[in-house]
Amino acid sequence: MVCAGILCAPTASAQGAGSASTSTDSGSSLIDTAAVVSSGSSLSSDTSLSSIPALISGELAEGEWGSALFGGLPSVTGSALSSGPGSSNTELTLPDPELGDVRLVDTRHVTGDQYEFDVYSSAMDRIITNDILLPGGPDNTSPRPTFYLMMGADGAAGGSAWAESTNYEEFFADKNVNVVTPIGSISSMQTDWYYEDQATGTNRWATYMTYELPHIVDTYFYGSGRDAIAGISMSGGPALNLAAHSPERFKAAGSYSGCPSTLGIGGYLFTTQAVEMNGGSATNMWGLPGNEAWAANSPALNVDKLRDTAVFISAAHGIPGPIDGLEGSSRLRPISKIEIASFACSTYFVDQADQAGVDVDWYPMTEGHHWWGMFEHQMRTSWRTIGPALGVE
Repeated sequence: MVCAGILCAPTASAQGAGSASTSTDSGSSLIDTAAVVSSGSSLSSDTSLSSIPALISGELAEGEWGSALFGGLPSVTGSALSSGPGSSNTELTLPDPELGDVRLVDTRHVTGDQYEFDVYSSAMDRIITNDILLPGGPDNTSPRPTFYLMMGADGAAGGSAWAESTNYEEFFADKNVNVVTPIGSISSMQTDWYYEDQATGTNRWATYMTYELPHIVDTYFYGSGRDAIAGISMSGGPALNLAAHSPERFKAAGSYSGCPSTLGIGGYLFTTQAVEMNGGSATNMWGLPGNEAWAANSPALNVDKLRDTAVFISAAHGIPGPIDGLEGSSRLRPISKIEIASFACSTYFVDQADQAGVDVDWYPMTEGHHWWGMFEHQMRTSWRTIGPALGVE
């Protein structure tokens, strides 16, 4: 029996199965702000209240405008796929099932049901720290699903993650489900990159999230293999992308104020901003605009692959309010440009899903400033879709 820190590998766990369940509702600004921990946003804005763009209505995300903003092919095509930086082999950007020497390195108890564990990723040749809510602690040996809850573009590098910024431990206290958050996926789009990047290093996050990390969780933390995945901001779209490419693993997926498209002017700008805000290069990730990897990793273009997945989508108009859980006069804060863009992009994805006959639980909100209070509210609301898909109330 192999041990690391406080845990040893259990026997093989049972595999679960189930069907997705979705519905449609409209968001509210009501939340118990006293139960939300104030913290910084994943991406912020300095836009004034007097310059709210037309995107706030979501109307530009529909029809020809929507196709141009989030569905049109990038401008560089043809020979650029082979002559420009980046490969034309899109398989290099998708999860690789070859595990290699992935292993559990250490585990640490933080407080209550909160633990940390370190995993050596063979794909990235580095040790990655992960937060986990372990229901009942290490003495709980019952097989259970796992909810992978990802971070935004900062990858929690600044110490602001779900564990520090929300009361999610209270929400999951009565639920027999592992909740796992990897730390350090800075500006990665949770994908496998064509090339190593000077700022962000080697990125094989699709392989890590789909195969390496679940292998460790299932082996050491009694994971059943019946999982769900969700993300905030930058990782919202990638959560849907990973689920689309691995429906046998992820039975449900959620995007909390993300952008489920990498194409068109809007999708391209949202993606490149998320990558470049920490010095990364989108060309190192998927090549020049027009490289087929941009389309291969766009949830809106591949929405049909989510037909058997329970999908939750939420975004707001970017108007500050009590839901953000901020101190002081939150309504005097500037409108969030990134949240407005997320709302338009999410609306486009929902429209594409509707046209394809794919069920989506769409939770639009008026108030919400791309802030932790809103993210926590979206996560709690999404459980009406994600919980049933995992068989957890």
